[in-house]
Amino acid sequence: MRFQVLMLGLGASFAFKSVHAASNSNETPYLPIPTKAPKTWVHPGVFVSGPQLDYIAKRIKARENPWTEALDSMLNMSYMSPTRTAEPYETVQCGPTSTPNIGCYQEREDSMAAYTNALAWWITKDKHYAEKSIHYLDAWSSTIQAHNNSNAPLQTAWSAANWVRAGEIMRSSYKHWSKKGIKMFSDMLRHAYLPMIEDGAPKKNGNWELGGCTSSVLRSLASLLTLVVMIESTIGAAVFLEDAALYEKALGLFSARVPAYIYLTSDGEYPVQGRGGINTTAEIIKYWYNQKTFPISGITQETCRDFAHTSFGISSISHIAETMRIQGMDVWRSTDVGARVKAALELHTALDSKQKPVPKWLCNGTIPDTMNPSQCLYCHRGY
Repeated sequence: MRFQVLMLGLGASFAFKSVHAASNSNETPYLPIPTKAPKTWVHPGVFVSGPQLDYIAKRIKARENPWTEALDSMLNMSYMSPTRTAEPYETVQCGPTSTPNIGCYQEREDSMAAYTNALAWWITKDKHYAEKSIHYLDAWSSTIQAHNNSNAPLQTAWSAANWVRAGEIMRSSYKHWSKKGIKMFSDMLRHAYLPMIEDGAPKKNGNWELGGCTSSVLRSLASLLTLVVMIESTIGAAVFLEDAALYEKALGLFSARVPAYIYLTSDGEYPVQGRGGINTTAEIIKYWYNQKTFPISGITQETCRDFAHTSFGISSISHIAETMRIQGMDVWRSTDVGARVKAALELHTALDSKQKPVPKWLCNGTIPDTMNPSQCLYCHRGY
């Protein structure tokens, strides 16, 4: 079950242009992207834009698929129930392996309910969905004060990514969201979410800073409905708040993380160092799950961990790049983001689909598990 299939019609072609050729050195290579926030903010402008949503609505009005089937599927989700109500917590406490789990599940589910109802409102123009989305936004904005325990940064980012998408749609399209509600929501982002996420997690795996998506059943950290982390939620909050300094901070994190997450042979014999004091060859090999050789482009920092987490990271790169594109910076074309993502997709999908055997030099010849779909990678062009 993935309501993101609504985005499939936004196009199926990427424009790739590699302009980055770094060699290993003592300094972290960065993507050559501008570090300035947009002069004019676009709203809604987090992951999906107004024209994209209008494109989907037009296809659904004509009863075309897969858009109509996707909407029908989304409207049958539990998030859309008119009797479902928010369960906000003042302090959300999330420990390792969900111990403790105080408000964690409720926060993630309510943030997703806010987003799905916001999507339904834009597509159908049924104000009941708008009011329901605002119900979730206002309930949490007026209640939550903090997150704590070891998984607080990850939990915060997962939820914030959904909140800002919902907030962007509702503020842009529904005049009955009160000024008080919008201010409460803005304050919630600044005080209960951003302090946990805006500096990233340089020593964690790439999907922590980048993010990704997975299934809807709460089974473990690897099976949450949406695994969207750090940079994605920060840049989304920056757009909602129109905070240029925060946006530029997120750009800096992104420009350092992507080259250190997806390898290109132009990087040199080994992947680039990244942030967090991972400097020596031995440290890089350990960080890349003991992958010792890099003969081809497309290997990721988590390839030898498992393909599921790899797909989370690749997906989130596309989420961030889409937000940047909407805000006027097409990093698919102007940097090597496109080349890196293309190489990673070609390698991993070929192995995952058994089109190619796993070479013995890669992960000792064994792939840990399968990928999750990266549907948003179809979004770049064509709407």
